[in-house]
Amino acid sequence: MATSTFDRLAALVAQQHAVDPTALTPATGLADAGLDSLAVAELLFTIEDTFGVNLGDMDVTDVPATVGEVVALIDSKLAPA
Repeated sequence: MATSTFDRLAALVAQQHAVDPTALTPATGLADAGLDSLAVAELLFTIEDTFGVNLGDMDVTDVPATVGEVVALIDSKLAPA
């Protein structure tokens, strides 16, 4: 059974930040989920380790604002070149 990127990300956020994963939707803002800028940075490092992707050096303006944007970023890094 395949698990979607969204489901895996929701589980990570829930595990790291005591957020109810069922409360997350693609439209949920990371700030609305209770993640401040430091928590988002930590989440991005965890995503790199968990999904085996390199998110590279992100500018502050590049940091995703919603769960759906994070999912899209992960999926874009996992897509074959």
